[in-house]
Amino acid sequence: MQVRAWMLSATTAHVDVKGRTSALQSEGSTNAEDLEELCCRQVTAADIELEKMRWDFVLAKLKYEHEDNEKQRLHEERMEQIHQQAVKRSFSQGLQDLLRPPNQYALFLYCFVFIHVIYTVKDLAFYFFQNHYLFCFAIVIFFILKKIFQDYKNKKKCF
Repeated sequence: MQVRAWMLSATTAHVDVKGRTSALQSEGSTNAEDLEELCCRQVTAADIELEKMRWDFVLAKLKYEHEDNEKQRLHEERMEQIHQQAVKRSFSQGLQDLLRPPNQYALFLYCFVFIHVIYTVKDLAFYFFQNHYLFCFAIVIFFILKKIFQDYKNKKKCF
């Protein structure tokens, strides 16, 4: 009976969505078999509508999954490009990026530390010169004599 109903529904595919029959089926059917066929056609129409809705849902789901996969692929490509650019950069540029202050408070902190390092080195240098002035004098004389000796040696090679 269901096979027959399916064949009838396949031949009369113009059944309304709400279960109403079309003009071809509106003839007066009085016997029980015609009513049963009409009921089967209505169920079949509902089944067709449900199947259509299910396929629409599956297509929409596949579309969104495809869009998500495309976004993920683009994201991975961008991350790979960023990674390659980061590898291409030199060490000094990376160090410059590291030392670049992100905001004005970090810049103030960098300046504060830099100024205090300068004052500390200056005070240590003056302390060293005051307590070890003879040693400092010997180092200065050594470098002067070394420079004179190198200049004399270079002039001798030219002749």
